Amino acid sequence: MVQLLVKILFLLLIMPYNIQSYNCNIPDFPVCEVHVLNNLPSDSTYGLEVHCASGDNDFGHRFPKVGDDFRWGFCGKPNTLFFCHFWWGNKDLVFDVFNDLDHCVHDGANIVPQGTTKCYWDVKYDGIYLGYVKGDKIYSQKYRDW
Repeated sequence: MVQLLVKILFLLLIMPYNIQSYNCNIPDFPVCEVHVLNNLPSDSTYGLEVHCASGDNDFGHRFPKVGDDFRWGFCGKPNTLFFCHFWWGNKDLVFDVFNDLDHCVHDGANIVPQGTTKCYWDVKYDGIYLGYVKGDKIYSQKYRDW
């Protein structure tokens, strides 16, 4: 019984991916973050399903509720790549959500300022928006239509 309790406590400690405590121990490489915000209509018949991964990390299938922020942090290196697959009802999209240390994604230069390390993907009824934070506000533009 004690061993089971220890295993459960261990899993509870390692399962949440807390980006607040993420530390990049490699000099000259920034701590980066990817956020997936579910801003679909609250009265939607379908929920959002997201699967994000890299070559080293697989976050599994997630089902964020409306208003949730599914996020993770990592040490940004020149070859870092994360992709996500998004499903909403009969709609689905797959694309890289991080592959560029300067603009989140290679084709994000017209959307986010150079040096953006906090990448916000805002999932809405008409598509997915790429954004960044300035002050306490998120600025975003449509990146992909459903």
